This record gives sequence, C-alpha cells and structure tokens, in this order.
Amino acid sequence: MEVHHSHHHGQKKKIKEYFLEFLMLFIAVTLGFFAENLREKQIEQHREISYLKNVHEDLRLDFKRIDSVINTNSNRLRILDTMYQSIKGNSLTNEDAYYYIRNLVLRATFESSHIGFDQIKSAGGFRMIKDDAITSGIQEYETLLNSLEKLENVRERTLEQARFKMSNVFKPEINYEMMKNQSGNGAIRFNRPQKADNILKTHPKEVDELFNTITVGLNTNNYLNSTLKNLKSTGMKLDEAILRKFGNEINEANKH
Repeated sequence: MEVHHSHHHGQKKKIKEYFLEFLMLFIAVTLGFFAENLREKQIEQHREISYLKNVHEDLRLDFKRIDSVINTNSNRLRILDTMYQSIKGNSLTNEDAYYYIRNLVLRATFESSHIGFDQIKSAGGFRMIKDDAITSGIQEYETLLNSLEKLENVRERTLEQARFKMSNVFKPEINYEMMKNQSGNGAIRFNRPQKADNILKTHPKEVDELFNTITVGLNTNNYLNSTLKNLKSTGMKLDEAILRKFGNEINEANKH
C-alpha cells in the first residue's frame, strides 16, 4: 500500500512540473509575441513619422513653386492684355508682334516634389497612416495634382500648335536673334528684335491665327491658377494635420 501511494504522489509531482513548464513556455511565447508585435508597431510608427516628415518637406517646397507658377501665369495674362490693347489702339508694330508671340507661346509648369507620397505608396499605401485627416488630405491633394496635370496638358497642346504656326511665319534670322539675346526665366524671356520684317502685312491671316491660338491656350492659365490655389489650400490643411499629430517628432528629427 505504501509503495503504491508513493508512485501516485510522484505522478502528481510530474504533472505539476509539466504544467509549470508548459505555463512558463506559454508565458514566454506570449510575451515574445507581444514584444514582437510592439516592436513591429514601433517600426511602423517610425516609418510613418519618417514618411510624413518627407511629405511635410515636400509640401513646403510645393507652396513656393505654386506661388511662382501663379505669378508667372498671371504675368503672361497681363502681357496678353497689353498686346490686345495695342491691337485695339492700332499701335502694334511688327517688332511687337514678334515680341508678344515669342514670349506668350511659353508656359510655366508646376512640378510637385512627392518623395514622401511615393514612399507611402511603395510601403503599401495608407495602411500605416492611422490619422483620417492625414489620409483624406493626401488623397485630396493627389486628386488636385491629377486635375492640374490634365489642365497643363490641354494648354500645352494648344500652345504647341502656336509654336508650329510661329515657325511658319517668323523669319529664322530674327527668331535666332531673339533666341541668342534671351534672358531671365520669368514671363518675359525674349527681348524685342531691333528690326523685324513686315509680318503684319505679309502674313495677316497667320498672325491672327497665332493670336487666337495663344489666347485660347493662355485662357487655361485662369483655370490653372484657380486649381493651384485650391492645391495650396489643401496642402496647408494637410501640413497642419501632420504637424498637429507629429510636430514634436518632426521638429526633434530636424535637430539631428
């Protein structure tokens, strides 16, 4: 009886030991799982902050470019208005015709700096971004960028036609003189030629076609400027949302 009791007691002890080992193993695995999960969350949050920091910096560059493009677009519209005032007042000279046409077939395009946006896309889209205001802000900003690109393509196709027409009307030696003496990167890059052929008399129909084509092309500047202003407003709201959420982390990262 005593031997049988001792064997039963030993079995109970082994069961307890197995249970404790299982419990310790279970706790270790569970803690390891939580630690790994926490580590992955920290890595994702670090990436989120890093990518949104780049978005913040991209937006700041975009705001400067937006202001520059709006300014150039507006200047070209003012130059167009001045040209039509000369036409109405019968004061437009042949040199003026070369000057206005050569400068008004140019265009200012907006190029967005989108390093942060590209990083977010390559990392799986908006999966890592937890803030709804930031997510919706990025989506709205990219929608406006697509609209802007379509408008710029419409203007480019129209002004490209004007450049082709211009090559059929302009004297090559005068065009070359203007090209050689060009300066600056603003709305006015080409100076008036010193002496031009009588383009208004020899090619009146073609010159009128050029003026009309340029007018249609530059009218798109009004729509572009409106879209650019909306883009900047949307971008500023997005930037505010980013700084509201991660401003301290971004400022700290900029110190290093």
